[in-house]
Amino acid sequence: MPQSPINIHSIHAVNIPGLPALRVHYPSTLDLSLRYEGSGRTVLAPIPAGAAWVMLGAVRYDLVNFHFHTFSEHRLDGRQFPLEQHFVHSGPGGEALVIGLFLTPGGKGGTVQDQVLGVVPEESGPEVYVPQAALATSLPDDLSTFRYEGSLTTPPYSEPVSWLILRSHLSIQAASLHNLRLRFPGGDSRMMQPLNGRTVCYRDQSS
Repeated sequence: MPQSPINIHSIHAVNIPGLPALRVHYPSTLDLSLRYEGSGRTVLAPIPAGAAWVMLGAVRYDLVNFHFHTFSEHRLDGRQFPLEQHFVHSGPGGEALVIGLFLTPGGKGGTVQDQVLGVVPEESGPEVYVPQAALATSLPDDLSTFRYEGSLTTPPYSEPVSWLILRSHLSIQAASLHNLRLRFPGGDSRMMQPLNGRTVCYRDQSS
């Protein structure tokens, strides 16, 4: 069963220049709300239909929601990051595509992650409104990705899911990370899953 998350060994990733480039079309500002999903398993921000999308070649994938996991679910060369953000997209036939972004403390603020994580609600509380969220700042400039086929990391762990894990991480304010960890003191990450012969590909977009 091709389940997620996995440990990505960068030295074994197959560099395929012919893979379609990732092109991001996220708005500079967007009104968002935050809520708990899956019986309090994760904090999620739903995205209005058609408001944000990515392109892989000629195929458009609309952003459905983003959410967070602490510690990171995927690992890169054995390293587990403090936080991982998932951007969940849906293709023209309902195909699932998720972009994974590692987050680390040390940033100066001003990202959509800082806007959102600074106001994470209590699990029993109402949704929290986040006006004018700077969605366009939510990904790093380097969109190089490790790509593989897997599953959702929350119940029902549906397959297939096309995963694009960004090589570059993004720094956020330490207070933002701390605020989320207060809500999930035991973490909310799924355990690692075996690769089971799958190939991890790499698409360089650093230039």
